[in-house]
Amino acid sequence: MPKLSAFLLCSLLLTNLSYSQSVVLTNWSTLSSLQTVRDVSLDSKGNLWAATSGGVFRVHPESRSVTEYRNINALQSLDARTVYGAPEGKVYVGGGNGALDIVNEDSTWTNITDIVRANEYPKRGINDMISRGDTLIIATDFGVVTLSIAKELFIETIDRIGSLQEKTRVNGVVIFRDSIWVATDAGVAVAPLAVATLRLPSEWFVISTIGDKVNPLVGFIHTDGSTLTIAEGSSVYTWNGASFVRLFEAPSLINGLSISNSNVYASTSAGVLTATEQLQIPFTGPLTGHASIVQNENIVIIGFVKYKAMQIWDGAELELISINSPISSQFAGIDVDINGGVWVATDVDPPRTGLGVSYFNGATWTNYTTANTPELKTDACYRVSALSNGKVYIGTWGGGALEIKLTDTIPEVKRLDNNNSALQGITIDPKYVLSADVVLDNKGVAWMVNEQSSNQLMISINTDGSSVGYYNCADPGNTAYRTIAVDEAGNKWVGSYISNGITVFNEKDPSTSSDDICNSVQLANSQIPDNLISALKTDRTGALWIGTPKGAAVISSPWAVTNTTLPYLRRIPALGNAIVNDIYVDALNYKWIATTGGVYVLNEDGTEVLASITRSNAPLLDDNIRSVAVDINTGIAYFGTAFGCSVAQSSSIRPLEKYALSFRPQPFTPQTDGELILDGLAEDSDVRILTVGGFMVGAMQTRGRQALWDGRDIHGNYVPPGVYLVVVKSATTGESSLGKVMVK
Repeated sequence: MPKLSAFLLCSLLLTNLSYSQSVVLTNWSTLSSLQTVRDVSLDSKGNLWAATSGGVFRVHPESRSVTEYRNINALQSLDARTVYGAPEGKVYVGGGNGALDIVNEDSTWTNITDIVRANEYPKRGINDMISRGDTLIIATDFGVVTLSIAKELFIETIDRIGSLQEKTRVNGVVIFRDSIWVATDAGVAVAPLAVATLRLPSEWFVISTIGDKVNPLVGFIHTDGSTLTIAEGSSVYTWNGASFVRLFEAPSLINGLSISNSNVYASTSAGVLTATEQLQIPFTGPLTGHASIVQNENIVIIGFVKYKAMQIWDGAELELISINSPISSQFAGIDVDINGGVWVATDVDPPRTGLGVSYFNGATWTNYTTANTPELKTDACYRVSALSNGKVYIGTWGGGALEIKLTDTIPEVKRLDNNNSALQGITIDPKYVLSADVVLDNKGVAWMVNEQSSNQLMISINTDGSSVGYYNCADPGNTAYRTIAVDEAGNKWVGSYISNGITVFNEKDPSTSSDDICNSVQLANSQIPDNLISALKTDRTGALWIGTPKGAAVISSPWAVTNTTLPYLRRIPALGNAIVNDIYVDALNYKWIATTGGVYVLNEDGTEVLASITRSNAPLLDDNIRSVAVDINTGIAYFGTAFGCSVAQSSSIRPLEKYALSFRPQPFTPQTDGELILDGLAEDSDVRILTVGGFMVGAMQTRGRQALWDGRDIHGNYVPPGVYLVVVKSATTGESSLGKVMVK
């Protein structure tokens, strides 16, 4: 066949190709809070390791540089309870789910899953560790476990300690005078190490009376080799050879205990104290615990400062170890602003445990809380809405809304409440203002849901900053609404979270109510899956997407609503009765549906599942995805959970207006590189891969900025090495471009 004919045939074949619709996720990472320190330990090289509720970090002894470790290629679980630097050079991390992770001297990680998989124990957390020779002794929620350090195999499990109830929680373990001592939820127990097995209850002696307490919960036990101390409640006791005697009393509950150079230290939320004094260390917040170490013959106190990681006191100066992370691992709500910044709401309903709002610019975290942002009246920030006008609205529970205007320098922050806007408080307290989701209409007016207000449903915020309130025209007494979407005709669709369906409202001409649209969508008058509405979004064609606890639905022509008729509502069969938490529309008009069972990515009309993302096929922190967002310019996808945020690079990126072709890797070796990324595509591109002689070896069509090629021809065989032409043409603009790829 002549070359020209082959080229024409290639063009004809392309006219019958369907668009390549797929979503590829790569380069996974994790965002979580490292601000809550639970334990610290020194390794053999002097590095300080910290176990936190969101992973582990290491502090270099001289440079103070911080290295962070999370679940990707490191930990099994972010919930790190304890860390132990063993004399032989390894570092052990114990997780709240029983995960045991080992950092070797070459910085590689070994994950041991035996305790995690021990389903006979309902609670399997690791609380403390100590080593003796080749044996690692592990305190757990169900007893004591021993591990061979050399073989990394478990030796025995002691789930019945003396006369204690089976599976009693062990909070701490030490070696003192050739015996193993454990602090438990019912006293202290001791057994000699020179026995054949520790599994025999008869080898253990239980000290069940301490002071005036019987079977006390002993939270901490420590020794420096000559002194043995424990902490129970607000009391510190020391062992006198026959019994534990009270050493001193703290003013409140003890949350940390340590011994250095025979000095006993205890911590409470107010600071660190000894038997003789309250140390005057100017920690910048309440403590959740502490540790003490000896460096250069000086005692160094490390305070675990609430929500501020840790601060180190060397006796003269206080050093803050700065941790670049969000303040909370609770990613209750996520949105991406016009600059690609990620905003995170930290509060869920219930239980009102928010810590403000966090902002990530791709490199640095900024945490807005009541402590550093006077405009924020409460840390219960539960909704976040980033709008195309450059404003971000933070919805709070009781404190109104925080309006953040993005600028080139410092963002402008303003609080909206009942004093300076149309927002109303709840009936019993006009000052207690709840603000929920915000959307922007095509006139630049922002619409905010005024949740649980005394008598209105939402407010409009005009471009000049003025605002107007609107009552619920369909059900005037009902204000339990949270989600909102606006269609191309300006209809506001507001969803209820207490099974009242959707209220539809459009004022149209403000001077008269004769043309107002007021209707409702419920099970009684439509095919909506449920009256409880968890998410509402309009997509890039104007269709309205509805999420509920019993699946999802779509209204393709929401602008056709009237006071007496509703447009056709279609359920999405692919989701079945999935519990939908959130919906996000990406640059290619794909729908990312966050559910309690992972994330579904649907094609434009929802008839095809392009991807199903769960813990079984991706390193998600949890299958219960609370929130989801995708940066339209970069394709970075964010999956928010109660334990942090899983992040991945997706192939769903907004196409360019004009071609700017690039290829990576270049040169491309299919057998080892996997796939070639064709970047810089315009909208709706026909892609043809040809030999320099004009013969087609591959063809595809793609909507977005990128396409992938696996290096195979149309018959499934790897193409031979050489130079290949990439010819692209936009079906939307008619523009074309040409590039070259070297295949090795």
